[in-house]
Amino acid sequence: MKILAYIPDEDWVEQVLGAAKAFEGEITALILNKELAEAAAKKFDKVYLANVETFELNMIREVIRTVLDGYRPDVFLAPSTNKGRAVAGTFMGLTDAAGISDVINIELNGESMVLERLVYGGTAKARLRMHPPLSICISPGYFKLESFEDRAGEIVEIRISIDGVETEFKPKEVSENDPTKADVVVAAGRGIKDEKDMEMIKELAKALGGAWSVTRPLAADYGWADSWIGISGIVVSPKIYIAVGISGQPHHMMGARNSKIIISINKDPNAPIFEETDYGVVGDLYKVIPKILEKLRGG
Repeated sequence: MKILAYIPDEDWVEQVLGAAKAFEGEITALILNKELAEAAAKKFDKVYLANVETFELNMIREVIRTVLDGYRPDVFLAPSTNKGRAVAGTFMGLTDAAGISDVINIELNGESMVLERLVYGGTAKARLRMHPPLSICISPGYFKLESFEDRAGEIVEIRISIDGVETEFKPKEVSENDPTKADVVVAAGRGIKDEKDMEMIKELAKALGGAWSVTRPLAADYGWADSWIGISGIVVSPKIYIAVGISGQPHHMMGARNSKIIISINKDPNAPIFEETDYGVVGDLYKVIPKILEKLRGG
């Protein structure tokens, strides 16, 4: 089976390879960055490198069209992100392949495959049997690469140009606080009464060498953060996840269930999050968090 995978950055190399291990056959990458392509050539059988400086779908369409002139994959893999789904959709339009997004598990079954995705806010899983050609967008954080042999993949450079297309690229500001990469994540929910109280959450995350985040209402409704953890936000998989003042509704827990250890602090002993918790503290976060910080400061 031939696999073509769109790799936007180095964070997705291992995740895509982890998903590709479900298949047997040639694994090829489509990459828009020369430095990343050279590193990926050690992991893939072949790397298509396109001379695209900015992400523009007219250019991406021509890149994929050029690749398809000489290579017809059975499966197209991409991240289940806005850009990843756009690239996958472009592939589907050019090949008439079926597609599915937010995939969390892949099982090969003869000439077909069973794809698993979370539904109903993460409270249930749907299993779909599908046949190639197929486009699969994988959810971040679900596919881990335990081991993968180095390969001596070749780099095939693709040069295209389209006249009359004007694009403007505004890079996202880089933040040191990235919950998707941290070993420890401290997340705040609606138990936090005021934005100024977020400072103790940030201080706790910093003291533990981790990152901080929030639930959807604190970000989308109150504007206290740029992103949130949950079904409509980001997925995290830290070694330790500390939920502060979070009730634990399914749409939030979908983004945190991959955590190895979940610690919860909530004054409601019947909060749903305690059903998902390894270690729980029933108490007022405004009394518990200061005590923890005092201990961490050596007090």
